[in-house]
Amino acid sequence: MSVFNKVLIALDVYHDFRDDPEHQPLEITKTMAMIGNRVDAQIYLVGCGFEEFLHDSYSNFGPDAVKQRKEFCAEMERRLELFSNTLESKGFKVECRVHWTYPRYEQIVKEAHELDVDLVVQHVNMRQPHELHNLSHDSWQLVKTCNKPLLLIRDEAWPKEPVILAAVDPVHSHHKPLGLDYAILNAATETRKLIGGTINVVHAFSASALGFASPGSILEIHSKAMDELLTDYAIPSHAVHLRDERPVNAILQVQDALHANIVVLGALSRSRLSEAIIGNTADRLLNFVKSDLLIIKPS
Repeated sequence: MSVFNKVLIALDVYHDFRDDPEHQPLEITKTMAMIGNRVDAQIYLVGCGFEEFLHDSYSNFGPDAVKQRKEFCAEMERRLELFSNTLESKGFKVECRVHWTYPRYEQIVKEAHELDVDLVVQHVNMRQPHELHNLSHDSWQLVKTCNKPLLLIRDEAWPKEPVILAAVDPVHSHHKPLGLDYAILNAATETRKLIGGTINVVHAFSASALGFASPGSILEIHSKAMDELLTDYAIPSHAVHLRDERPVNAILQVQDALHANIVVLGALSRSRLSEAIIGNTADRLLNFVKSDLLIIKPS
């Protein structure tokens, strides 16, 4: 049975995909690849819309606005049904959910929790070609507040042999919860089983940051911790990358060198009181990673 058995796809209902003869955005294409057993799988298509001038609190809200809002919601439903029909024709069980709500991410987090899904999938909704690959505000908030695994996808389709890069911290130097590295590796392993390809693992440390220990002894500590972490995983030595570098730089360097298609990393869910900080490496890394991101949260 796939660990990604119940999947919530948060679709952009403002984008009309009906010009595409396949009627299938990448969120759906990649989700289908992540599901191993279609018979047991359940997909939830969630669409959230909101227009300020159609909301009850708007100064000129009246009967015409009520009618327009109903038409707007009906159009959202039609767009989701189009995707639902395509998925059902391929053997998936699908449920569509449309919401008039703002902010969008709060409804997605609520649905993911109530439905107890195994994975949330969303497009990052940013297509800038420049060096900074910004996540939308909505995606940032999902990373901060959603306690379910989160797959943030970009516009590039996966090749036949995708490269999966798992970023770990076996010495827990950044206060990562015990067990999160195993969850990252398990997610990477399961993803490789489902979509094929190869797994690489990266861990970074900065020997220069520890002035009272020799670089050799620091390397030995981190190398031993990495070996112990990977004991039960069939990762060849050439696919293990131990870098004397700051974590963000190391992950980006290895990703670029390997042309990684998916980076799997851990992040901490935060309360509203501390939501400005996602957690260590992840918050500084998210805007610069060019690949899809599979973000794992501690259980």
